[in-house]
Amino acid sequence: MALIRTARFTLLVAAALSFIQVSGVRAAENGAAPFPTGNHLQWVRAFHATNEGLLTPDIRAVTVTRDGAVLAVAGRTLARLTDNRWTEESAPPGVTALFAPINGPEALAGGTNGVWSRTQGEWRLEAGSPAKVIAFAAEPDGTPWALAPSGVWRRADGWKRIHTIRGDVESPRSLLPTGPRDVMLAAESGLFGLMGKRKYWLDFEVRPGGLLSANTRALARFGRDHFLVATDKGLSISTGTTGWKSYTGAEGLPILDLTGAATGTDGTVWLGSDQGLIRWQGGRWSYLAGKRWLPDDRVTAIAPAPDGSVWVGTPLGLSHIYQRSLTLAEKSAIYQKDLESRDRRHGYVTHMHLRAPGVLDGAQQELSDNDGMWTALYIASQSYRYAVTKAPEAKAQAARSMQALLRLESITGIPGFPARAICHTNEPQFHLRSLRSDSEWHASSVEPGWYWKGETSSDELDGHYFAWQVFYDLAANDEEKRQVRATCKRVTDHILDHGLTLVDLDGKPTTWGVWSPEKLNDDPTWWADRGLGSLEILSHLKVAAHIVPDASGRYEQMIQELVRKHHYALNTINAKVPGGISHDDQLMFLSYYPLLQLERDPGLRAIYRASLRRTLEMERIERNPLWSFIFSASTGEPCDVEAAVETLREMPLDFIVWRMKNSQRADLQYSSIPGPRGEKQLLKPLPWTERIVQHWDHSPYEPDGGSDLTEADQTVWLLPYWMGRHHRLID
Repeated sequence: MALIRTARFTLLVAAALSFIQVSGVRAAENGAAPFPTGNHLQWVRAFHATNEGLLTPDIRAVTVTRDGAVLAVAGRTLARLTDNRWTEESAPPGVTALFAPINGPEALAGGTNGVWSRTQGEWRLEAGSPAKVIAFAAEPDGTPWALAPSGVWRRADGWKRIHTIRGDVESPRSLLPTGPRDVMLAAESGLFGLMGKRKYWLDFEVRPGGLLSANTRALARFGRDHFLVATDKGLSISTGTTGWKSYTGAEGLPILDLTGAATGTDGTVWLGSDQGLIRWQGGRWSYLAGKRWLPDDRVTAIAPAPDGSVWVGTPLGLSHIYQRSLTLAEKSAIYQKDLESRDRRHGYVTHMHLRAPGVLDGAQQELSDNDGMWTALYIASQSYRYAVTKAPEAKAQAARSMQALLRLESITGIPGFPARAICHTNEPQFHLRSLRSDSEWHASSVEPGWYWKGETSSDELDGHYFAWQVFYDLAANDEEKRQVRATCKRVTDHILDHGLTLVDLDGKPTTWGVWSPEKLNDDPTWWADRGLGSLEILSHLKVAAHIVPDASGRYEQMIQELVRKHHYALNTINAKVPGGISHDDQLMFLSYYPLLQLERDPGLRAIYRASLRRTLEMERIERNPLWSFIFSASTGEPCDVEAAVETLREMPLDFIVWRMKNSQRADLQYSSIPGPRGEKQLLKPLPWTERIVQHWDHSPYEPDGGSDLTEADQTVWLLPYWMGRHHRLID
């Protein structure tokens, strides 16, 4: 009776989803053109400090001239960047502010004895100029002004003081002239405008719908008719009369306590704070903090350059943040070179541990708990790359790492039982981690001097079967196919011979190497893993039947038993548990791909596609290119390809897992559901420019993370890119 109900339900699901399935097949048969990726602008940064010639990294001011020359005040010295090296300027003394006029001299510098101008490489003191300038600015026509303790000054046919500063104005910081005799002044005690025929300082009122705070930090011109006011409570935009618009966290401003403001010629707004840099471009806010972007989060100076880049001063040096034009193919080549230039342990590909924050020299590859999974994903990426390009090095790299993957099974001496990782007794990690006394590490009975880690879980096998199938079909020669076939058979037979479990050296199933109906269907403690476990074993058996045709009868028979008697296919529909951990998402998608590449039964395909669609709908907000491309390749329906490409463009060139802190931001919203460890989770993931680089199994909803001491492996990017290329989803 149960069999009849299962068969009937299978037919109903197949019928209900037939339109979806046929649509997908038609989409694939139509041969839709790949999505054009073209060129994109990649944000990158370069740091400048004492190694580049600065006498001190303590940056007080910075400016970029109209010809692109960069000047900076570092400590008590004025320096100029020439051929990517900083040289000290001989004059002027005690510079407190810098400015680059749009005409006239190359630069102005406020010194202890007055304003100095630079023309044709020479500095001269300008007669009658104010001493100890606090800030410079310009009228709309470019006429320079200066704010000094002695008042506000204008430079036109020499320097002339326009007005003194009112006595109750505390700590003046910034000025913005609006005409030959009109100027605004930002101070700790308020925003003031020099107004009227007889010229007096008018206080701007702090009010709802107006100025956010009396503690004004900086002023900047914003187009012809508006100006910006940076305060300790957010940003205001105004016309100077009754027109005001304020931005706080509710409007997307990440940090409210601002210290500086500047605008680029393209309208980009740059805001400084003691917690990082903020960019407002095209209506989109971006938060740039941590050493991915800045030597120090305390922004002391901002200078947009004519080329659209920006120079940012901090107490620990300068950051030049600029855009680099790249294609995805060029980006791929950069990642590939970086990944292969690292010292890879025995052909495995995992994270690198850095000896000092951000320092790649001397980095050592980690001995992970899952060398097999991460290496398997790299094998797949290179197999796709070889299928697309026929590049011999792609084939060689896939084959090298496949040998490492196969070795995980042979080194244990237990037929069909792969290790999590391996280590030689001469390696430094062996002694640093005291592996000899670790109960899960065992001396190899077949390779003297080597140890292997047991307690292998389903996670590892998901990676192994995925890589076996992709490598076997796309990159393996006959001998390599024979090796993969033999290993795949031993592992699959081991699982079947032990009642759908993975049995360790102690003769007991590992904690998570379990796919038996007695556990998945009948044990309530396994309820959350029922769908995923069913999906995994059906996928593994399908791969084995494909790779090992001589044993395919046994494997297909087990598939039929699990589907008909134990309703494993139906179990897969709810594979994704709402609120489940992100770690499981990767396991699901790596199982969906081989299963839907190989399964030909229309009813089963409909069920598996229903499961895949349900899972993807819960994941779409993440803009994960690997998930999108697996769905598209498995169904024939291009899914969120444009969003996937945007993610590939957005991901940084630098794969160091920099420390990123976002929990202090004012613009973020949090889920009411805590993470698996009780931590706060974001409602939606942050852009890749604002979060740590990590494997796809890592939660994108964590606001903070990173250590500055790890480099992630670039497979994270390479796998979805080359999969998308192979399946003609992107060009």
